[in-house]
Amino acid sequence: MTGKQLQEFRKSKNWTQAKTANRLGLTQGYLSQLERDRRRVSNELQMKLASLGGLDPLALPLESADRWRKENHADEKFAQALGHLGYPGFSYYRGQPTLNPAEVLVGALVQSNLETRLAEAMPWLAAKYPNMDWHWAVREAKVNDAQNRLGFVVTLARQLADRKGLFEAAGTLNAVEKQLEHARMEREDTLCNEKLTAAERQWLVTYRPPQAAEWHLLTDLTAERLPYAL
Repeated sequence: MTGKQLQEFRKSKNWTQAKTANRLGLTQGYLSQLERDRRRVSNELQMKLASLGGLDPLALPLESADRWRKENHADEKFAQALGHLGYPGFSYYRGQPTLNPAEVLVGALVQSNLETRLAEAMPWLAAKYPNMDWHWAVREAKVNDAQNRLGFVVTLARQLADRKGLFEAAGTLNAVEKQLEHARMEREDTLCNEKLTAAERQWLVTYRPPQAAEWHLLTDLTAERLPYAL
């Protein structure tokens, strides 16, 4: 988060520097330095801003997606994050977003096993936030060998955007799709479902949809079967 973004957030609330500094536990002078980029807006401070409400989720800090491999109760935390980001399937989780959509997306996709409802939410997330930090998302996916999973999710998200007439979002997602195609791996993978039996894997090799075959994924998920559209 830049100092200018911090200042824009403050002004969107119609808060003075003094009021904002008090809410954040800072001095007014320190806040002034932050807004002029004399000091860095720390991740901890960005989380405080998020708790005050109104902060664009895309401005939230991004941490390594690899940390989610070691996270306890990751499924529950992803469900909460999705609810906070507006996903209808987890609307019972109320609250302000505290995780960047890009981190939720890639963090979920690096899981060996992910609850089906969460996997089905990923295309919605990519289509809902098409202007997320894709440079970070693609890099983190590659580092964790999850680029095929991300490519498949982006393909479904682009199809969702096309169906809704969201052509600018579809164009952005298409560009990400093309970028990921250059990094596509040839080995077969699953959509975060390593518990598939040998029989299930064989069935999916034969009957999976074209998009899944294109990304070498063993899944029967399609845009038409997603539980929630945009």
